[in-house]
Amino acid sequence: MKKINKLLSILTILLISTNIVSAWINTQEINQEDIKIETTSTQIIVEDKKIEEYINREQIFNYFWNYFNEVPLSYKYINLNFVAINENTEIEKSLKKLVYFNKVWNLKKNLYLNKTMSAYSFYSLAKDILWLDIVIDKEILSKRNVTADDLKTVTDFYNYVKSVETPQNTKENILWDKEEIFNDVYNTIITWHYNHANIDKEDLLYWAISWLAKWTNDIHTVYFPPIESKSFEDSLSWEYEWIWSYVDMTNPWVMKITSPIPGGPAEKAGLKGWDIVIKVDWKEVTKDNSLNEVVSWIKWPAWTIVELTINRNWNELKIEVKREKIIIKNLETSKIDLNTYKIQIKTFGSWVANEFKETLEKIKKDTSTKKIIIDLRNNGGWYLNEVTDMLWFVVPQLEKTAVVKYIDWDNNFYSAWLNLINLNDYKVIILQNSGTASASEIMIWTLKDYFPSIVTIWENTYWKGSVQTMKEYSDWSSFKYTIAKWFTWKTQTWIDWVWFKPDIELEYDFDLFKNEWKDNQLEKAIIN
Repeated sequence: MKKINKLLSILTILLISTNIVSAWINTQEINQEDIKIETTSTQIIVEDKKIEEYINREQIFNYFWNYFNEVPLSYKYINLNFVAINENTEIEKSLKKLVYFNKVWNLKKNLYLNKTMSAYSFYSLAKDILWLDIVIDKEILSKRNVTADDLKTVTDFYNYVKSVETPQNTKENILWDKEEIFNDVYNTIITWHYNHANIDKEDLLYWAISWLAKWTNDIHTVYFPPIESKSFEDSLSWEYEWIWSYVDMTNPWVMKITSPIPGGPAEKAGLKGWDIVIKVDWKEVTKDNSLNEVVSWIKWPAWTIVELTINRNWNELKIEVKREKIIIKNLETSKIDLNTYKIQIKTFGSWVANEFKETLEKIKKDTSTKKIIIDLRNNGGWYLNEVTDMLWFVVPQLEKTAVVKYIDWDNNFYSAWLNLINLNDYKVIILQNSGTASASEIMIWTLKDYFPSIVTIWENTYWKGSVQTMKEYSDWSSFKYTIAKWFTWKTQTWIDWVWFKPDIELEYDFDLFKNEWKDNQLEKAIIN
């Protein structure tokens, strides 16, 4: 940074103009008192200039999302709360990406995209969104609106900082002399190896690329040749008849049940997280079958039976599951006795934070409630912004709830704490199992960090604490790789490969549930 500071101390940057709202702080009128600018070593010197054309807010949001290309494709399924945003537009895509990374709050407000924005608001956004170390002159920049020159200023400064901080060594010619060796080995195998006639040239290359991914020692980083390449559109929209379960392929021939969806036929039939599907009816899963192909064996039609042969802890089991049309409710609540309120969070899908907020408000008004049971069994996670928003309502104000660490920056999440409820006033019990994953694990870790008296029941969680994105190639192959890691904030725990162990181990009595519709774990939580 000393090198940057020395150069920037002699650099005068000319800026131009603006006026209005920052969706980062509020999606209507900007409250400038809410923005706190810390003095830093990098200075921007503002000079007056004749303004000919202003930039509106739609152009500004479209500008910012270009810095976030490496985002999991699931961002496309975020439901925006903003008013008057047309579907399938560039601005809708931009806002979804910014919401995914918690750079814009997904509030039910009108962004007035055709209006301008003050230069002060714009540079405040640039400071927060792009993590630029700049000083913002509130008095001067609040008097004018944003122009194209402001966008160029931020772009040039961002590129300069990255060029200084990132070693210029390796984006190109990474193979160096090894490229010649690689080509020679490949050509020798397909030409002179004794078995060359039985070797598929394309498969050989795909396997070589797959091993590159394998050597990251990350089971969530996988290269899929065309036959294994998964379709996110189908698996994320859930618009089909199916067994109600999240699935994944951590290796091209290993189809794993991640989490049965709570209340669905897979859970009712007894499938569990970490079950490996080795056969669907009479069809065996092999390296030649893609995830989409195996899923297609299990799908359709509703009310028919599919028999899955699974490997669970090295034991082979046959489980029959009835297919059903998928209809997922994010959250279900009930008052199960005079003193006990149950909140079952099935998935951290769109709007679940709003549902959670409404539930907490009901509990706060109901003075008879003394115990809260939060059921996260088989909740496989989902949207980052939903779980962090939900933690707003219970973690003390302005305390950090979690951090997502990328290669060169951290995304910290804080509690807004609207004084909805104080969990110390209640007996809180969380139900968890091997299908409790990702965002669910973050919720449990964070709540236990701040409220140690919370009791957890059943078995170790799934341990997925990473964020993936997807690249798709022209040959229909794809590459799923990890771009960030989840950490709890207070204890700085990285939850990948770290199971959250329960306080009380109690095996689920499936036969009791199947025969009498009784949930022995829930009953334990009620009497505990």
